[in-house]
Amino acid sequence: MAYSEILALSRQAAAGGLNPWFDHRLKAQIDRGLFLSEAQLEQVRDRIIGQLADYRQQAGIGTAVLGMSGGVDSALTAALFKQAGWRVIGFTLPIHQNPEETERGIEACTALGIEHFHLDLSAEYGVMVDGLGRLDAALPDQDTEAARTRRGNVRARLRMIALYDQAHRFGGLVASTDNFSELGAGFWTLHGDVGDLAPVQGLIKSWEIPWLARAVGVPEKTWRTKPTDGLGIGSGDEAQIGATYLEWDIMVFAIADALETAQAADAGQLAQALGTGQDDHAGKILTTVLDRLRRTWHKRVNPIRLDHPLADRFALIDRTDEILFRPRVLRRPDVDPGGPEGGLRAAGNGGGNGTDG
Repeated sequence: MAYSEILALSRQAAAGGLNPWFDHRLKAQIDRGLFLSEAQLEQVRDRIIGQLADYRQQAGIGTAVLGMSGGVDSALTAALFKQAGWRVIGFTLPIHQNPEETERGIEACTALGIEHFHLDLSAEYGVMVDGLGRLDAALPDQDTEAARTRRGNVRARLRMIALYDQAHRFGGLVASTDNFSELGAGFWTLHGDVGDLAPVQGLIKSWEIPWLARAVGVPEKTWRTKPTDGLGIGSGDEAQIGATYLEWDIMVFAIADALETAQAADAGQLAQALGTGQDDHAGKILTTVLDRLRRTWHKRVNPIRLDHPLADRFALIDRTDEILFRPRVLRRPDVDPGGPEGGLRAAGNGGGNGTDG
């Protein structure tokens, strides 16, 4: 795996490369295997496709719907489902969208050979924001980050309403398109971006997502484009995050390593453990990453379950689901009382939405 290839696919080379702290860290992380080699990524691709195929067969559900935003994550997700034998239906759901983004979504559907539907939700969004404006008159027009974020969340949730309705219509499930970098950054809307089955959620945005997208036939225009949220919040993902995706991924790996090896016991000790004190840029990115992790941790454990005297009931239901209903591909190895076919006695619709009421 070429160091230069990571810089190129992450768009970091076009941004002027990495400063010395990040450059040193990246090379060390490549040596340790934290940035997967191309051979490893081929194995990851095949494993994901195999698991998606297993889920389809074991759960008895074979249709996936997803929003085709024009970005690389949705296109890669669609391609993986398609290669695993699913019926994939892509929806372009613009809300005052840049037409180029919508066109990329349509082009990706055509290139990948998946079905496509188009529904402009701009009018519905306007009605919803105006309605909320009766509670807060500043919301519809206020140009602050908080107001833009609130309106962006409305966009995301309206799109998910449409996708879940269509999943019900087609007897399928909603495919999640979020990746590992976005998961850590909290760069997604609760009940607005995350669906039922998430094949790319463990992949980093800077390197693994674009490499795999290129490998599975996503159009080059899509995997090379600058990432944007499509929600009207900011000028691009990296501008909102306050770091490039490559810097984010390197720093997240570095923080996890420092905490795991006891170089640091809390956030206050991380700067010393990571040696960012003499590097203003690295120190700034460390602060940015920690701040976003702190402000978004609750999203990653949603819904939050408080401990109480009857908390063991959760385990009761979980074990029942594990034994009776979950497909083998999802089952934990410590719970398999029925042998190879056990647990499939009443698999139902396997987490889809065709019969969700």
